[in-house]
Amino acid sequence: MIRVARALVVREFIERTRDRWVLVISVLFALLAAGVSLYARGADTHAAYLAGPSLVTLTSLLVPLVALILGHDAIAGERERNTLGLLLSLPISKLNIVVAKFLGRLVALATAIGVGLGVAVLIAPAAERGILLQLFIPTLLLGAAFLAAGLVISASVTRLATATSLVVACWFVFVFFYDLGLLALLVGTDGAIGDAWIARLVELNPVGLYRMEMIATFAGPAMFQDLGIDMASIQGAGLVLRWSLAILIPLGLSGLLLSLRKVER
Repeated sequence: MIRVARALVVREFIERTRDRWVLVISVLFALLAAGVSLYARGADTHAAYLAGPSLVTLTSLLVPLVALILGHDAIAGERERNTLGLLLSLPISKLNIVVAKFLGRLVALATAIGVGLGVAVLIAPAAERGILLQLFIPTLLLGAAFLAAGLVISASVTRLATATSLVVACWFVFVFFYDLGLLALLVGTDGAIGDAWIARLVELNPVGLYRMEMIATFAGPAMFQDLGIDMASIQGAGLVLRWSLAILIPLGLSGLLLSLRKVER
């Protein structure tokens, strides 16, 4: 079973590296990251403290979209090509199939993120590269959360076109409309809901959790303490728990959906 799962992970990774979309996104991300880093280097300030927040904004917009698109055809694509039945005939559980597809595509996503951030780090001054390197793991976790969400969408539909529409809608909701909804909630309640509750709701969105973690990295926890927000939930074990739930819950749901749906063999 382990050998089959490993072979499936490798197959997924190789297929993603041959995908023109992944290559285009890797090059685009590298170019944008390089532009941000060059601009920050030419500014009259510490490059890392200008490039870092700019890269956070860039990655919080681009990485979720790339991850969703990487995951949207994992199951729906197999179903549409009539190869899902053959895949399910392998001596491996359906949950393990989902996990193997997730891991193979995650390695491809990590490669794209590594190329983009790597270019930015190389351009940055040597003394400040370590600060920018702190972006990699949180950015990868952000991508993993949305990749898992893409797998849920892929496992819940039968047509690839439907999955494509849903991942685009999902991207708009979590990247743009979610924060607008919280702002409307805060205004609608005339601030009665409180900043602490708004912060907890922000953390439920992987994009919000990522931004808060990076703000704490670059600006320090004092910014949140001034707002009366407890930082314990986005530090240490609390942070690990939130990222784990954001990734593992969609993965488990994907395996469950794949088990419940009928497949023509």
